[in-house]
Amino acid sequence: MTEAFLLCESVYSHLIHRGSSMKNVQQSRLPWKEIKTQVLQIVCEKRTFSGHLFGETGPLVVMVHGFPDDYLTFAEQVPALVEAGYRVLLPVLPGYEESSVDPDGRYFLPELVWWLVSWLDELKEDKVHLVGHDWGAVIAWLAAARYPERFHTLTAIAIPSLRHMAQAIRHHPTQLLKSWYMGFFQLPGVAEAAVGAGNGWLIRRLWRNWSPGWNGAPEHVDRICRLLQQPAIRQAALGYYRSLFRVMDATHREGRSWLRQSVAVPTLMITGARDGCMDTHLFDTALVDADFPAGVELYRLMGAGHFCHLEKPALVNRKLLQFLNDSVASPTRPQRELSRHLG
Repeated sequence: MTEAFLLCESVYSHLIHRGSSMKNVQQSRLPWKEIKTQVLQIVCEKRTFSGHLFGETGPLVVMVHGFPDDYLTFAEQVPALVEAGYRVLLPVLPGYEESSVDPDGRYFLPELVWWLVSWLDELKEDKVHLVGHDWGAVIAWLAAARYPERFHTLTAIAIPSLRHMAQAIRHHPTQLLKSWYMGFFQLPGVAEAAVGAGNGWLIRRLWRNWSPGWNGAPEHVDRICRLLQQPAIRQAALGYYRSLFRVMDATHREGRSWLRQSVAVPTLMITGARDGCMDTHLFDTALVDADFPAGVELYRLMGAGHFCHLEKPALVNRKLLQFLNDSVASPTRPQRELSRHLG
């Protein structure tokens, strides 16, 4: 039994070793007919966690979505990865489907990391490539810091290194204005009403502000707005932000201790230069060589925002595949490698 499950007292500790089960529910109904797809479920007590698995053979790439979004945010990456010989798992974040909502509203980062590691254990994968966007990237940062032996590589999209985030924000205080929504989401009842009101006007505003000048995924955003119209899911999505402020909880304290650890995994950071959610300059300021003994690379996309993997998928796919392939061919990467691409 891994240390994660010994430490965790929440439902996540039971996912694999204490009475959970995984089943192949059905073939996925996603539009890639030429790709073998499966919908998997981990059933644990009264909660069910879903994931979508693509491809038949090859190393596994686990891609974790964020807010306000869903697993289909990686729709442009899956075909490219499968064609290149990888399998891809897109897990649905806990609470982003009614079957996995936590009745106590607990979405602390260590528990989310344990949830992620549970997928690896259930699939009997000793080591995978990890990709995260937004909240998925936050989870990925902590997972790679705490359990580096479980990951070949880490790719963090739109979220800079967390270890020196506080110092970086002090250098770029305008980030506090961009993060206004985090405080707003602490208001019980008010935040729920705003997120669910007016055909998702607040969610649409966030998408416009975070990727300014881009309106390339209206059907995707429509689906997210419909998802967050469901009260239980809306409450869960807000619960992620509210758990960040429950600083006296023991699990929260444990997560903060993980932030002090280096990331001993080859790391790629991808940022859009026009990101209206996370200031792209935070990536430079928070990047400290000593935090990345296995190497780090920063890839900046000019003309792209927070959802850069949707805005410029060809460039992101090319860079991601290059990074994954290089990590297999050459496990030891340079101490610091910076790459910027004018998109």
